[in-house]
Formats: sequence, structure tokens, C-alpha cells
Amino acid sequence: RLIVDAKLYDPLIDTINTMVGRIIVGAPHDDPAPFMGSVIDNEAADQLTESYLALMMRGARPIRHLERPVADRPFLVPALIDVTDMPDRPDLELFGPILQVFRADDFDAAIHEANNTRYGLSASLISQTPALYDRFWANARAGIVNWNKPTNGASSGAPFGGIGWSGNHRPSAYYAADYCAYPVVSSEAESARASIGIGLRDA
Repeated sequence: RLIVDAKLYDPLIDTINTMVGRIIVGAPHDDPAPFMGSVIDNEAADQLTESYLALMMRGARPIRHLERPVADRPFLVPALIDVTDMPDRPDLELFGPILQVFRADDFDAAIHEANNTRYGLSASLISQTPALYDRFWANARAGIVNWNKPTNGASSGAPFGGIGWSGNHRPSAYYAADYCAYPVVSSEAESARASIGIGLRDA
């Protein structure tokens, strides 16, 4: 999701829409080189297309339609869709090029919308105001909270994982060793000797 200050909505979405229109989708060795390839398979492409159509049927407003240039191939041209006024919006992870856009009237509304999910993997604030990031960091319910950085491409030198359905309370990456190992206790001696306590009669 992209949550946008209502005052910035029109110029920002116009710019994003223009940039999305320039994206080249294709195979790895195509010429010109593509920006992105296909989704994982045709089934995934079918499901994403159905999800996009379902959003429209339930009241979302398309800004740029999802396109599938070749019907039997899993290449999808990215879509932009405004879900601000959509009632009962489904809380689903869509692993494909569908950007859901939401207009927020103020910063509190933006944080509320950012937290309006059961997943909570990653959130990022694009802003030049440190005080806003302090509020965002303190209130965003996500396992990764970034400032002026993308939500993807997490560092392997830091823990990785969400706090909702996108996590299992076992952060991966740098902290993976903590749940991939277990303690082992060993008691050792160089020779085998019986240790006999009190309570034996003389032989």
C-alpha cells in the first residue's frame, strides 16, 4: 500500500503513474532490458488478475489497469488502484505488481491506516521531518520500520520479520542463529569410575 497525504495526492500520483507507464516488463535477456520480469507462474498471474478485478468490483478506483500482454504467460504490467473509499477492503497480501493507494487527511489517519492490517511486516515513512518519523517509529506496528528507505531489500545484518501474520516471533537474518540452534549439556570425565556414596556395609 501507498498511503499519501491528501494535500500531495494529485501531483504525487500523477508522477507515479507516469513512471509506472515507463516500466519495461519482459524476460531477463530481452532488449531493451526489462525493469521487472514475470510473477512466479501462470496460476499466480491468474490469481492477481482476479484480485485486481475484485478490488474494482468492490468499489476501488483504477488509476492504471493491470495488464497481461501475453495471455498464456505470467507477465503483468503494474497497476495503480485507489482504495480510499472502498468499503470492507480485504486485508490480503498480493505478491504482484498491484499498488493500492490510500489518501490520508492527516498524519494520525495515515498511521491508523498503516496499522490497519493483520500482517505488519514492513513500513516506511518518506518525509523530511524527523519529528514525524519519531511519531511513526513509536506507533507503527511492524517488524521493520524505515525512514526514507524502501520497504523491501531488508539488510541481512539485522533481524527480519513481522509482528503479525507476516512473522512468527522468530526474527530471521542476523538473529536466525538463535532459533536454528539449541543448547546441549554434556558432563565428562577422562576415566570411568563409580561414585559410591554412604550407606554400604563392609564387604
